[in-house]
Amino acid sequence: MTRTTNIEWTEHTWNPFIGCTIHTAGCTNCYAMRTAARLQGFGVPAYDGVVKSVNGRWVWTGRINVSVSAMEKPLKTHKPSKFFVNSMSDFFHADAPFKGQDMAYRVMERCPQHVFQILTKRPDLIERFMQRAELKEWPPHIWVGATVERADCAHRIETLRKVPAVVRFLSIEPLIGPLGPVNLKGIHWVIVGGESGPGARSMQYSWAVEARDQCIAQKVPLFFKQWGKAENNPLWFQTPLGIAPARYVEEVDPNGKGGALLDGVLWREYPEAA
Repeated sequence: MTRTTNIEWTEHTWNPFIGCTIHTAGCTNCYAMRTAARLQGFGVPAYDGVVKSVNGRWVWTGRINVSVSAMEKPLKTHKPSKFFVNSMSDFFHADAPFKGQDMAYRVMERCPQHVFQILTKRPDLIERFMQRAELKEWPPHIWVGATVERADCAHRIETLRKVPAVVRFLSIEPLIGPLGPVNLKGIHWVIVGGESGPGARSMQYSWAVEARDQCIAQKVPLFFKQWGKAENNPLWFQTPLGIAPARYVEEVDPNGKGGALLDGVLWREYPEAA
């Protein structure tokens, strides 16, 4: 199977269950709500009732549907690949049915040839799942990560640090505020990126540099995914006269959304386990 997602740090998305709720500020413009609305409109059963329109915006209803049809996707993918788990939900959501979680975990367990990247905004609920699944530690091909969109979410790093996983990673995306000083001890990989899509919020250059410099200082591999929108990219302000800024950014820095060069460098690092 060829690559099936445009998310640069993975190769496939896999959604054994669908649906979520807004948790913190990083969820406000979540692309998954818009995607779920489109698929719900197409009549895809797994998306039935997971979003609703409120004041012209699609938002989660809190309903979570197990997708039996999607459950075996990794088993049918023969080429060793990276799977982003639950791009349309949160694997550790408090209301996720344990049956669906456990079925998905057993599929991951049967596929050691793949890498599964589980990303959550709720790392405090990881231990609850592990206890219910009678799991003492995560297999080395299952990476566990937490989203940290700004300083007030940095407490998730300490929670994640306690998770018994070979690879623990952070997604500092969307970066919607300064991160502040953080301790990356026990963290094996960091993804940084700005928000994209309708109503995307700005990411300042200084915030991105702050995150990068801490990764360098603490020797943590960095994957700088994107500026999010071209106006965030410093190249926007370096446009030669007579050239449209958006066009200039796209030509000089065609990586990701809004470009991905940070001080002229394309950061595409992975943890040693990769």
